[in-house]
Amino acid sequence: MFLKKIVYTVCSANHLAHCKTMADSFIRYNPAYKIIIVLVDKIDNRFDPATFEPYILLETGNLGIDAFDEMASQYSVIELNCAMKAFAAKYIMHHFTPDLLLYLDSDILVFDTFKEVEQQMQEHEILITPHFTLPYSDAHLLPKERDTIRSGIYNAGFFALKKGEETNLFLSWWTKHMHTECYYNFAEGMGVDQVWLNLVPLLFNGVCIYTDAGVNIAYWNLHERQIEFRGGQYFVNGNSAVIFLHISGYSFEHPEQLSKHQNRFELNAIPVLKDILFKYVAAVRGNGYEKFMRMECIYAVKKKKSLGIMKMINQLIKPLGIKVTDI
Repeated sequence: MFLKKIVYTVCSANHLAHCKTMADSFIRYNPAYKIIIVLVDKIDNRFDPATFEPYILLETGNLGIDAFDEMASQYSVIELNCAMKAFAAKYIMHHFTPDLLLYLDSDILVFDTFKEVEQQMQEHEILITPHFTLPYSDAHLLPKERDTIRSGIYNAGFFALKKGEETNLFLSWWTKHMHTECYYNFAEGMGVDQVWLNLVPLLFNGVCIYTDAGVNIAYWNLHERQIEFRGGQYFVNGNSAVIFLHISGYSFEHPEQLSKHQNRFELNAIPVLKDILFKYVAAVRGNGYEKFMRMECIYAVKKKKSLGIMKMINQLIKPLGIKVTDI
């Protein structure tokens, strides 16, 4: 049994409405957790932090992170957010001393308890999830398996850590790389924080590669996961409960697209998912989306914006007169 459990997330101010939506959905099914929002930004009187209570709001600039100013000057907003995951985990482990620490991206929606994850963590110190476990059948569609190899076999939008020596070693190793190697630069083998997880099962003991179909459902694994709604609950692949969806690359401005990172699935062909996203948009808007989305990050606002896979591909092949059309 874990006596002290914390879940944390990392985001800039423009994603705080998504963040609160995720936190509200998580705590509904997992009330024993404390939730920490690590803000890669400054409040700077732009909003009232009391509106996020009882969640704890921490500004990264106040965490005493070595070389933070240097990282803020060299990374884009998304790169800086990714880099801060490791440093935030290390800070929380030291200052809040949880027995169990979970990380969830802000664009996640929770539908059930994490009791099965907790059970796995009784025997492991580190838990990560692969993007998929079955091959793609259509090699010409995006994302390709090659895209996953270069961007990371495991998804960094969710992981779990238990207090222990292997966790300490892992976080020391990860933060070391995040100082200067958290760029989007596939030509140099850098896929921000995520690509480094490829090495974790090799370098550390007590690692669980968790493949439960109800966890981390997203565009990258829909070819192997079929969602349905019955009896007031969401299920995947028959009788497995949907634990959480990872709503990666979904744009409120283009609600007909499942994700800007893929062209494998038409959202209209998955009505149960379309209905979930419709409700998700309503919840995020209700948590202040219109206000927060306009807030520029105090850090790295003048740096380049990272591209989705589709846009990146089109940029690379533009000189050839070819364009891959977003769906």
